[in-house]
Amino acid sequence: MADVARSAGLSSRTLRHYDAIGLLPATAVGDGGLRRYDDRALVRLQRILLLRGSGLGLTEIARRLGTDLGADGDTDDDAAALADHLVWLERERDRLARQLAAVRTTVARLERGDRLTAAEAFDGFAPTRSPAADAG
Repeated sequence: MADVARSAGLSSRTLRHYDAIGLLPATAVGDGGLRRYDDRALVRLQRILLLRGSGLGLTEIARRLGTDLGADGDTDDDAAALADHLVWLERERDRLARQLAAVRTTVARLERGDRLTAAEAFDGFAPTRSPAADAG
């Protein structure tokens, strides 16, 4: 469990909480209560983290992932959801690159005393809609 928590940037306490509320049940519990997670659980945790990063609360995440709790869950659903999120992340990366360029342009123009247009100043500032927002 500690490796999973560390790799995911979470505390072991958070993983135990996710297990306790049924959001991320451990695949197996060994001697001394050591929780183990298989590949399917790791994919589920990745989806949880992506949805948390999109601003959703645990209750909403549980609602969206609720059908995936069983061992007979559909990996095609996981793949499709992650593919949608990948597209959003790529658009978000592009938007952030435009923001960086806009801020660099603003700094350069301010240093030279040049005028700045609104289009230059705000390129990339419109938020990218996340798949989490679209799915709810």
